[in-house]
Amino acid sequence: MSEKEARQSGGSPEASGVTVSDLQELIRRKEEIEAQIKANYDVLESGLQVDDEIVEFGSVNTQNFQSLQNIGSVVQHSEGKPLNVTVIRRGEKHQLRLVPTRWAGKGLLGCNIIPLQR
Repeated sequence: MSEKEARQSGGSPEASGVTVSDLQELIRRKEEIEAQIKANYDVLESGLQVDDEIVEFGSVNTQNFQSLQNIGSVVQHSEGKPLNVTVIRRGEKHQLRLVPTRWAGKGLLGCNIIPLQR
C-alpha cells in the first residue's frame, strides 16, 4: 500500500502489516497456481476427446479387440500406472498416456468409451 493510499484509508503502510516482500510472494504463488491450471488444462486438451477413435489401448489393439470388457480389464489392471493409448483424431494419429486413477465419479478414467458404430 502506498503512503498516499494509506493516508486516504486512514492508516499507515506499517499498520497494514503487508510488506513489499509479502506482495511479491503472493504474486509468485499466483503465477505458480496459474501455471498449474494451464498445465492441467493442457493435459485435458491432449487426453481422450469426443469422436476420438481408439486404435490401441494398452495391450488391446484393432487386431485383438473383442469387446469393451477387454479395455475394462486393461484399465482395472493398470490403476495408477501409465497406459499408452493411440487414437485417430480428425484423421490424424495421436499418442496419449493415460493413468487410470480413482476419483469421485464412476470408473477409473473419468469418461465413457463406447463402441464405434459403422
